[in-house]
Amino acid sequence: MKQRIVWSWAIAILMLIGGNVFAEDTGKEVTDRLKQLEERMGVVEKGASSISINGFVDTYYSYNFNKPDSNMNKIGAAISNFDIYHNDFSINLAELVFSKTPTDSSPVGFRVDLDYGSTTELVHCGTPSCPGGAAEEPFKNIQQAYVTWATPIHLTLDLGKFVTHMGAEVIESKDNWNYTRGLLFCCAIPYYHAGLRVNYAISDMLFVNAYLLNGWNDVVETNNMKTFGAQIGITPIKQVPIVLNWIGPEQSTAGGFEGRQVYDAIVSFLPTDSLSFMVNYDYGKQDPIGGGSSMKWTGVAAYARWAVDPCAIALRYEWTNDKDNVMYGANTLGNGITTGPKVQEVTVTGEHKVAGNLLVRLEYRHDMADKEIFEKEGATFEKSQNRVVLGAIYSF
Repeated sequence: MKQRIVWSWAIAILMLIGGNVFAEDTGKEVTDRLKQLEERMGVVEKGASSISINGFVDTYYSYNFNKPDSNMNKIGAAISNFDIYHNDFSINLAELVFSKTPTDSSPVGFRVDLDYGSTTELVHCGTPSCPGGAAEEPFKNIQQAYVTWATPIHLTLDLGKFVTHMGAEVIESKDNWNYTRGLLFCCAIPYYHAGLRVNYAISDMLFVNAYLLNGWNDVVETNNMKTFGAQIGITPIKQVPIVLNWIGPEQSTAGGFEGRQVYDAIVSFLPTDSLSFMVNYDYGKQDPIGGGSSMKWTGVAAYARWAVDPCAIALRYEWTNDKDNVMYGANTLGNGITTGPKVQEVTVTGEHKVAGNLLVRLEYRHDMADKEIFEKEGATFEKSQNRVVLGAIYSF
């Protein structure tokens, strides 16, 4: 390919020169120009080689034994993340990532994540299909887009749109231990932010991040108040990494609250290469605009994973208390519920890697609550629901 490019340029140059192209001076000029072109092509190739391109395609089939009339998997009024549809083969997410990591010789980088599927619609608009005119609809296919500067004083700055620092789970199924997302990820924390992230790696055992943000799931600012965030990562011993997160205070005029903030803690225990444990705790609160009692929510998630390549099995248990009805919107169901529920879930996930790039997961999940918040066929509600999900993720 490189030779073809060089010869094309050479022919063009010869045509432009005209006259006595075989004269000694003209021949030397052509040689010099070809040398310059080769040097420039080398610079272009070097720059292109520093850009990483990767991605994945995530598909699934989900079956809910409650057979909800809406054909959607829900927890109260909240849509499950991200096995959205019951008895349906669906595209969860297709993602393509372009990135350049800063180096000592080239301290500026970037990352762009391009997304398509029902997941990104739900993340940005709260529904599996963004309505036209929604404030976040123009950004739904760009999960992340930020530039990075690794400064000479050991601070790394990211400016743009990026996923949240909160929580133990992430948007991409392949990077979690289970296929479906937990209650805390779904309903206790944000998905993404737009703003400034400042990282300082003090040592291999300690790092801190500070955030200045537009808000909670906002690229477009909805008020004149900024939201702040903080993250501290501590590794007292190699097998026990600890991450402490905070976000707040946030105000939403449309949501009718102010001072929203969440405290988040993640403790992992990695006794062997095959066996892993993790605990995630969240506590959130917000105040009604105009006064009134604070609205609070809290929850804990416990995880265990045993992996021997190419197979793994993962367990997850969660308990949440949404007494003030912030997480699940249960009192919007119209079935007599006036206070928020306590919700639990247990998930068992088996996985197998096929030929390295294809990850297949089979999952059973049981959700239960102290109130009838789970939709069932016949326009009724139950205190529990059971689901089976088959997911297939191909990475490249």
